[in-house]
Amino acid sequence: MSAHILGRGAFLSGFKIQDFAVYGAERRGAPLSSFCRISKEDIGTRGYIFNPDNVVSLDRSIGMDTILSGAKKGAIVLVNSDKKIPKIKEFKIHHIDATSIALEIIGKPIPNVAILGAFLRLTKMFPLKNLEAAIGSELEEAGHGGMADSNIRACRVCYRKIGEK
Repeated sequence: MSAHILGRGAFLSGFKIQDFAVYGAERRGAPLSSFCRISKEDIGTRGYIFNPDNVVSLDRSIGMDTILSGAKKGAIVLVNSDKKIPKIKEFKIHHIDATSIALEIIGKPIPNVAILGAFLRLTKMFPLKNLEAAIGSELEEAGHGGMADSNIRACRVCYRKIGEK
């Protein structure tokens, strides 16, 4: 859902978008990969993104080699972690404990929406208000409208905290 929300925010900002997820086992917490293409131009490419411009990892237990696999030099890499991530010269590596923020604000350890605030702050792709609108509309469409306000608050906290580092 996070790639879809990011894509909706970009769309609201005038970008062309394409987002999709690849799921493993259909259960909460199962591994998955999601992708989001964002461009000012029409997007003709389909399929996996093998060389991403930027990477977000919700699971710190995944090794950095896997997280960075294929990422372009200079990529912004954001990892959900309560521990500092060692710097790697070729990448702009950041971390934020989005799980703790989500747990505190949403009441559940589900960081996928909250971390988008930090990602947006780092990339400066589009205005925060458009991400907030995307969160509200996507959660409403998914039948979780009651979770929108708390997810938006968690997103704002991540946006603010990553800017303090």
